[in-house]
Amino acid sequence: MTRPEPSTCPPSEVHVTLSTPEGLRLRVPDGTNGCERAPSRTDTPDSVVSSISSTQRKARSYTPGPIRVRFSALKDILVVLRLRYMSSLYYLSCVGFVIQFGLWAYHKPEVVVHIPNETVADACAQLWAELRGLLPLFLVMVGSFLMRRDKSVYLLDFALFEPPAEWCLTRENIMTILKNAGKIAGSFEETELEFMRKVLVNSGTGDSTSWPPGITRCQQDGVPQDQTMKAAREEADTVICSCLESLFDRTGVQPKEVDFFIINCSLFSPTPSLCAMACNRFQMRSGVKTFNLSGMGCSASLIAVDLAAELLQNNPNSLAIVVSTELITQSLYHGAEKSMLLQNTLFRCGGAAICLTNKPRLAGRARYRLRHLVRTQCTDDDSYGAVYQCEDPKGASGIRLSKEIVKIAGKCMTKNLTQLGPLVLPIFEQVRVLGSIVRRKLKGSGSGAVYVPSFRSAVHYFCIHAGGRAVLDGIEKNLRLLPEDLEASRAVLHSQGNTSSSSIWYELRYIEEHKDLRRGHKILQLAFGSGFKCNSAVWTRMR
Repeated sequence: MTRPEPSTCPPSEVHVTLSTPEGLRLRVPDGTNGCERAPSRTDTPDSVVSSISSTQRKARSYTPGPIRVRFSALKDILVVLRLRYMSSLYYLSCVGFVIQFGLWAYHKPEVVVHIPNETVADACAQLWAELRGLLPLFLVMVGSFLMRRDKSVYLLDFALFEPPAEWCLTRENIMTILKNAGKIAGSFEETELEFMRKVLVNSGTGDSTSWPPGITRCQQDGVPQDQTMKAAREEADTVICSCLESLFDRTGVQPKEVDFFIINCSLFSPTPSLCAMACNRFQMRSGVKTFNLSGMGCSASLIAVDLAAELLQNNPNSLAIVVSTELITQSLYHGAEKSMLLQNTLFRCGGAAICLTNKPRLAGRARYRLRHLVRTQCTDDDSYGAVYQCEDPKGASGIRLSKEIVKIAGKCMTKNLTQLGPLVLPIFEQVRVLGSIVRRKLKGSGSGAVYVPSFRSAVHYFCIHAGGRAVLDGIEKNLRLLPEDLEASRAVLHSQGNTSSSSIWYELRYIEEHKDLRRGHKILQLAFGSGFKCNSAVWTRMR
């Protein structure tokens, strides 16, 4: 028996093995010599593209067959019908059934009078003979009632982090900190400082944003930045626990009543987790189920809300708390790459704690009801590398922001709103969109742009993530919004800065304090972040 030839590849290099449905195993070389390294998700996008073989390109470009696509489209249509139109169909069928039954009783009063004197069997037979024409309408009423039933999720209340006075900084304070920190670390030259100053002036942030003590201590000349784990944990304790204390006070909920506890923080994820820290601080019960989400960027708050809503819908009479924050003590970038210096001038401290429930007895106290939540994940290389944590050529760690981030965010947001539109837009807006698509197909792609629907016709107020002035300007233009629609976003960007995932909750508070928010009004929260992801949620004001 001959032994197989040993591989000629070095031990550190591998082949890609593919399995076919018939059980056959094929060894596919990963490069021209059969020994090149397979791309990993830790590669930069350019290196990934250069290391992909033709076989891998075919695998990555594979799209499902038409049957799967059709089933997916049918599923989407059914979801829209259930969420959007079943309630209206139920009410219409109820009205129609009552009217037809009333007309029958009016025209045949003798049958109504004699039925009580009949036996049960005769009465049922006579009613069936008289009313079987109403059976289709009755079935529509019952079917629409069963399809419209959903398990409502309510937002009981939310609380925000209010930074201490010593955390608050003017733009000049920030430049002083960057200059002093760079002098001690030997990182920032005059060129980098001037670049950050220009970005800071044009960023849309004001003179009352905040940084944690581990960074603000650099205001004193000669004092280094504190990037230790202890300093980062102190920031986490201050931000998270103060939000939770305020939330428990506002709602009257006791920590031991919490069933699900979720914290999202992208950059700082210690062991034990942030959830464990808060559970220890507030002595939550041992049965609480905790989830710690990291690395999900500025859109993570709605991801956490989606997770909480899924848990609540499958666990009746429960209560969930979501904490959204970004801890930046260890996140100051000390390097010279301009695409990575942007983070030093944009991100600020912030946090929000949100209480969600499906308890019927608390529905009357709830401030909002969650109507729709749509999540979109773009998977192309440009989107993946748009917000990328890495080291620069000199080894300094930071977050690299792509020059195309505004374009990528717009593309991702378009996909998200395409899914959200059928759920919230009025019929006439949807008809106009469909008409423009049909006209474009019939006359050719150059016959005009597809009609962009106005979400102002379906939503009263907008909470769009305050990612930066350029991003907000682009969204205002592309969604045909008015300046007052982005007033909350620009005000929060000016007063708080980019607080990452918690920014949409600061904007909701701004709307509550400065707008005429009434029962039944709809609020759209729209957030986007690394990955690249775009998530949207529609809330209805309850009181």
